[in-house]
Amino acid sequence: MSSQIVKNWELILNVTLSRRGDYVLRAAICLSRAYVDGTPKKIREISEFAVIPVSFTPQVLADLVRAGIAISRAGRSGGYWLSRPPTEISLLEVIEAGEGDIHSDRCAMGDGPCYWEKVCPLHDSWKGALSSFRDGLAASTLAEVTERDIAIESGEYLAPIDSHRGGRVVKL
Repeated sequence: MSSQIVKNWELILNVTLSRRGDYVLRAAICLSRAYVDGTPKKIREISEFAVIPVSFTPQVLADLVRAGIAISRAGRSGGYWLSRPPTEISLLEVIEAGEGDIHSDRCAMGDGPCYWEKVCPLHDSWKGALSSFRDGLAASTLAEVTERDIAIESGEYLAPIDSHRGGRVVKL
């Protein structure tokens, strides 16, 4: 396999958030935790909770506002809060607020975009896998992620049996 093909596979198979996507998710979790009391969160509070550089926090929050996930109000009593209950906000919405539309127009086996005229043997399977990935994110809510975050913080979250953990349940 050529180094260029290996490089493309690494890009396609890297299913992690960018730093910005990570920050957007952390900020959304912070706002989700504060949703019950309805009090707007200040930039500095969000920055400290989510461990986001305070100079970058307004850009992260602007992503959430543009996506319709958060609302902002200027002034002494202003701040940021969720536009709707965390149970009504999908993880897909939050991630796409920071990462952009999650899709791939790159060929899984070739160098460059996917062309229907030169469809590869992986095309249908790859398209289905990407669709399942998006569906999984769409089916998860910000409320569920926030509950896990709280459980992890309190030491009550048990990681599921997973090959990354040697096949045993691990308390985080």
